[in-house]
Amino acid sequence: MGRRAGTLGLALSLAGACSNDSAPAQEPAKSAPEADVEPTEPEPKCRDWSTLDLDEVPPLAEGKHAPLLDTVWRRVLEKHFDPTLGCLDWAKLREVHAEKIAEAANPQQAYAIVNDLLGELKQSHLRLFPPTPDEDTPGPVAPPITVRWVDDQLVVVDSRAEGLQGPVLRGATVLGIDDVPIGKIVEQVRARHPEHAFPRMIATTAAARMSCQRLGQFKKLKVTNPAKEQRNAIRVVPCLEPEGERITLGNLRDVPTRVEHRLLEQGRIGVMHFNVWMLPMVKRMEAAMTELRGKGMRGLILDLRGNPGGVGAMAVPVARMLVDEEVSLGTMRFRDFEQELNVEPSGDAFGGPVAILVDEGTASTSEIFIVGLRDHGRVKVFGSRASAGAALPSVIEELPGGALLQYVVADYRSPKGTLVEGTGIEPDVVVAETRDDFAAGRDPVLMAAHGYLNEQLGPVADPTADPSVETGPSADGAADSTGAAP
Repeated sequence: MGRRAGTLGLALSLAGACSNDSAPAQEPAKSAPEADVEPTEPEPKCRDWSTLDLDEVPPLAEGKHAPLLDTVWRRVLEKHFDPTLGCLDWAKLREVHAEKIAEAANPQQAYAIVNDLLGELKQSHLRLFPPTPDEDTPGPVAPPITVRWVDDQLVVVDSRAEGLQGPVLRGATVLGIDDVPIGKIVEQVRARHPEHAFPRMIATTAAARMSCQRLGQFKKLKVTNPAKEQRNAIRVVPCLEPEGERITLGNLRDVPTRVEHRLLEQGRIGVMHFNVWMLPMVKRMEAAMTELRGKGMRGLILDLRGNPGGVGAMAVPVARMLVDEEVSLGTMRFRDFEQELNVEPSGDAFGGPVAILVDEGTASTSEIFIVGLRDHGRVKVFGSRASAGAALPSVIEELPGGALLQYVVADYRSPKGTLVEGTGIEPDVVVAETRDDFAAGRDPVLMAAHGYLNEQLGPVADPTADPSVETGPSADGAADSTGAAP
């Protein structure tokens, strides 16, 4: 996925709220009724920054990067859903970071300082992306490798990469990328992100480091070889075009989109996976559902592992495929209004049991969709760990000079008030994963969901039927990549 599609917006969270309640004055101690006791001062209220007259804000000291800092500072002040900005002294933070950016020796340092300012809010979907790619900016092409943090290692969980010296196998551990030890990359990511976000961010950072800016480029990887007792190996692998139909919406440009589906045992259980939320994909999902149901699907596994979000409006028509009554997926609270994510039933919704698969890469719109349906008891969630907890609705805007600013515009409340931002969605069924599972081609999370749906559906009508897995073509005509079948 290209630079402008590297982070995808719409999600949820609870903004840094502050209390406006006054603390009550304490009663004098009964043992000393005559003592004078000073009443407790009421806690100061958070400042409402929407009342600030921006025309009266003093200009920053002249400097090459000062206008960029000022633009970002103003945009957040004007657009963030919380006018108190989490009770921060936003004016003071402008001054502090202006002093730092005046000493920036290069654009990279300046962008880091601006992102430090955004980091003061401690929320997802707040980031400034440079106009030219840096080492942590995902390129438009990459080796067909997926990595995740498993067993305290960066593990290859899916791979179709053929290197000059041999393939990169599933279950391999990544030890280095372009001669940079993975330990050094781990240290950098831990220094930048809170612990709960580390598994997602190390995988995202590693994927960016493994990507390329154009076809014909190669990446040098140091990995272990599961076929040879995890001995170290060097693999030089080519960067390839990602599979999928390209879609452009606003600043999300040339996003590769895939909708994949297949049937499992006796055709009772279907698996559907899509990699991002983009509205034009809805028709392909509807076609996939129609095909699966036409072949007798009675239970559905919706695989949202690694799905980072996208366009939030897509959550409503996808949910409509699964509900037979009017429901709400929750409420988005903008600064000046609220938007209810109401889902009206289609009259032909799939009524069978639904299991959803999540991992640390399941974020944003994916989280809104999942928690909304789970609050209504419609789905059961399976995974090895909580989802990303990066769920604040946001927009991406191109600034003068070509930089991209992603900033939060709304809070989100699930139907039952479930908190997702910063915590993620805890699976209903937690399933342990190991590097050995991936090396052996096992998918324990998928297997657990498959077992659950079989229990819900009851005994197979014909116990002599062939229990082998049936794999159908995806709605896109692309190969299925949802993992090994149980």
